[in-house]
Amino acid sequence: MKILFLAPQPFFRVRGTPINVRNVVGVLGEAGYAVDLLCYPWGEEVNLKGVRIFRSARLPGMREVGVGISGPKFVLDFLMFFRAWWLCWRNRYDVIHAVEESAFFGAWLARWFGARLVYDVDSLISGQLRDSGSPVFRFLAGWSERFEPATIRHAALVLTVCRSLSDHVRSLVPDAKIAQIEDAPLQASFQPDDEGAARVRAELNLGDGPVVVYTGNLAPYQGVDLLVRAIAIVRRRRTDVKCVIVGGEDAEIKRLSAQARSLDLGEALIFAGRQPMEQMAAYMTLATVLVSPRTKGGNTALKIYTYMQSGKPIVATRLATHTQVLDESCAVLVQPQPDDLAEGILQVLREPLLAAALGREARARVAAQYSLASFRHKVRTAYSDMLGK
Repeated sequence: MKILFLAPQPFFRVRGTPINVRNVVGVLGEAGYAVDLLCYPWGEEVNLKGVRIFRSARLPGMREVGVGISGPKFVLDFLMFFRAWWLCWRNRYDVIHAVEESAFFGAWLARWFGARLVYDVDSLISGQLRDSGSPVFRFLAGWSERFEPATIRHAALVLTVCRSLSDHVRSLVPDAKIAQIEDAPLQASFQPDDEGAARVRAELNLGDGPVVVYTGNLAPYQGVDLLVRAIAIVRRRRTDVKCVIVGGEDAEIKRLSAQARSLDLGEALIFAGRQPMEQMAAYMTLATVLVSPRTKGGNTALKIYTYMQSGKPIVATRLATHTQVLDESCAVLVQPQPDDLAEGILQVLREPLLAAALGREARARVAAQYSLASFRHKVRTAYSDMLGK
């Protein structure tokens, strides 16, 4: 059984969708499927059993593409289509597994070459277009909303990562065959890295006080600007607290650093930049509090499951992106406002017994419902059911 897996992202990168892609293709390769993964030109090389990696053409002068919808992404998707067509013509795949917007041309390829289509709805492209702020993209959102139902109807299987996406797909096509497979943590179990945490604390000159940690991209919807303002409020009450932000591109870090300087945060807020996956355990171990200040979106971020697995207390905004998985028994949920986020962080710091209880419940919940083993079982079962095995 041969699968063409279309992933319109740099691969591999330590961020949500590429991590999910790595997990899915890893499961399929281990299950005995022959997987050809087609992605953007950039990314770290990884070796996965049963998986070959192909990259689309690189345009001169284009070095990277950011998170979310953009003009360069449209160009890259156009180039990706031609590489995908060539791979289909040469290899005659049984299944085309298309992530996000690649499903729009993946559906056409599936019809042309007689393959089954798996539509992997990691997020809604129409929603991304409407939230982009660009008049051109908002116009294209209407076009996307017309293509989404047609693509779903053609798909032999639709994969979603959370309840809100499953509900949306059903609202468009009530009889769609849906498998809801939530993201999973980075590893089968969390292994604290005390030595790495001590090294990071020393390298970043964090002292001995509490550390608030955020991990992930720095796109506007993640609310990192909200976190910066909240840390300024926290520091008025607790001058020993510092914040480390892990992830992001240089331009995003430059913009947020300017905001931090305007709030006189100085060395209280540190941007660690992108870090390899092997270093994430050190930052999780370092954290006194883990935060997710997201301000938009309905799909649950992959990092939430890793946060939960660490056993550290979580402070997150009270939005569907979080409340589909988190509640007051395993996290402090706050309104997406600087004062509320700051108060949530301060509550965890001043109530260590509550912090410990929240961490224990979060770790138990992810082990029971969202483990890596459960993720693998769901992927294998969804494919077996689709193929009638």
